[in-house]
Amino acid sequence: MRPIYEYRDFRKYIADYYAEQKKINGFSWRDFAKAAKFGSPVFLKLVCEAKSGLSKKATDQVATAMGLEGFEKEYFILLVTYNQAKNATTKNEAFSELQEIILGNRIGILEKSLYQYYSNWLNSAIRELASSVASASPKELAELLQTEVQANAISESLKFLTKSKLLRKSTIKGQYTQGHKSISTGPLPTSVMAVRNLHRQMGMLALDSLDNVPVTERNFSTVTLGLTEEAYQKVVSEFANFRKKIVDIAAASPLTDRVYEMNLQLFPLSKKIPVEKQKITIPRKKAFSDKGIQK
Repeated sequence: MRPIYEYRDFRKYIADYYAEQKKINGFSWRDFAKAAKFGSPVFLKLVCEAKSGLSKKATDQVATAMGLEGFEKEYFILLVTYNQAKNATTKNEAFSELQEIILGNRIGILEKSLYQYYSNWLNSAIRELASSVASASPKELAELLQTEVQANAISESLKFLTKSKLLRKSTIKGQYTQGHKSISTGPLPTSVMAVRNLHRQMGMLALDSLDNVPVTERNFSTVTLGLTEEAYQKVVSEFANFRKKIVDIAAASPLTDRVYEMNLQLFPLSKKIPVEKQKITIPRKKAFSDKGIQK
C-alpha cells in the first residue's frame, strides 16, 4: 500500500487500507467499523462510496483504527478537510497545510511548482510576456500589462518562474526564455484546486475586458444549446482538438506582439431532465441561440 502522503483522496486511502487488510487477514467492513467504534457495520463502506462523510470525531476514530500516528494522522485529518471542504477558501487552506506537512517531513512532491504556478494568473501572463520583450524588468512588464499590477508582485513572479525553471534567464541581461513552449496541467490531482482558482481569476479578467478593451481587440461569443451526454462528450473532444490547433498556431509564430488569454467554457444552465420528462420529437435540425456578434 502506498504511503498516506501520496494520496489526494481520503476515501481512496480508506478503500485501499480495507482491501489490503481483507487480503491479509479476511478483514470485513464489520471488523473495520468495530475497530473505529461505529455502530453501523457498513458506515465506512458508504464513506468510500461517497454516500456519507466523516465528522471531525469520526475522522479521528478512523485514523486511529488504521493505526495512523504523528504527521501521518495529521495528514489524513487534513485530507478529509480538503476533500469535504464546502468552499474554495477552506480547501486552499487545507491544501497549504498538507504541503507544509509534506515539506516539513522532507517528503518530495512534484506537483508543488505547478500548484503555485496556477494559483495566480500573473504567473501565466509574466511567463509569456517576459519571454517576448527585449527588456523584462518588473517596471517595464508592469507598464505592458492590461491590468494594473505592482512591480514588486511581478518581481516575485519572476523569481518563482526562474526558480522552478518555467523561465530561464538569457545570457543577455534583462531577457528570458521559456523552459517549455507550452504547459499542460495533465492528470496531476493536486493542481486541480489551483486550476479552478485560475479559471475564476481569468473569468474576472474577461469580464473587466468587456468594458476596458475595445471591441476590435477582443473576441467574445456565446451559444446556448441543448445536448445529450453523448453530444456533450463530443463537444468536449472538439474543445481539446481546437485548443491543440490554437497552441500549434502560437508555437509556429516566431514573434509575439501581445499576450492573450483564451477561455473556453461549457457549463450547464439547467438541471438534467429526467427521462420521463423529456420531449420525444422526430430528429431534425435544431435551432440554437447563437450570440456570436461582437458588442
